[in-house]
Amino acid sequence: MARRPTPGARAALLEAARAEFTAHGLAGARVEDVAHRAGLSKGAFYLHFRSKEEAFEELVHRLFGALKEQAARRQEAEDRFVREHRGAPGAHVEQQIEFECAQDLETVESLWRNRFALPILDAAGPRYAGLLSGFRRGIHALVARRIADRQAGGWARPDLDPEVVADVVVGTYEGLARRLQGLREDEKPDLAAWTRAFLRLLYDGLRVPPRHAVPATHAARRRPRGPSR
Repeated sequence: MARRPTPGARAALLEAARAEFTAHGLAGARVEDVAHRAGLSKGAFYLHFRSKEEAFEELVHRLFGALKEQAARRQEAEDRFVREHRGAPGAHVEQQIEFECAQDLETVESLWRNRFALPILDAAGPRYAGLLSGFRRGIHALVARRIADRQAGGWARPDLDPEVVADVVVGTYEGLARRLQGLREDEKPDLAAWTRAFLRLLYDGLRVPPRHAVPATHAARRRPRGPSR
């Protein structure tokens, strides 16, 4: 009779794999150590995953899925903020920064918790290259569309190319993810302070000077081009 998986074992193994990958990378992590950390046997691991690589791929897919869901929730919350402050773009910048800091902190915490992923993706060659670049392109396109929407509504200066702003945003968050690589739990930086500082810099650059306010119809013509390559 086939052995049945223990309830909750898959989740425990994934958390254990996350910890082992963070400490040792994909090459240095051992299946027996993942299983031991999860309080399970090596055989139990193979009931759920064919290899440590398969566990890694599931963690990466879960990370990318969570980041996309967080981006969607942020967009919904951002739209609510704009509706509640309709007709007053630029008048509530500090309030907006604090509001968006709370939204973005969830994403930054995900980057911290999964800081093992980028070094492995970088070193894995073609096997994972498409996975990472496809995710990056999708997020870049989303940010560019949001900036264009902000411009159309008068919430962002219209003379900036949304593609360039998206380059800055995506590059900054990816840069943070790379800076977190290899840090121990006791070396965790103040992620809320980082998020707040970045948003303040971003909105200082995007803010529409009152005397240069541009009708929404003008800004609306500056739609982003396709995703950058």
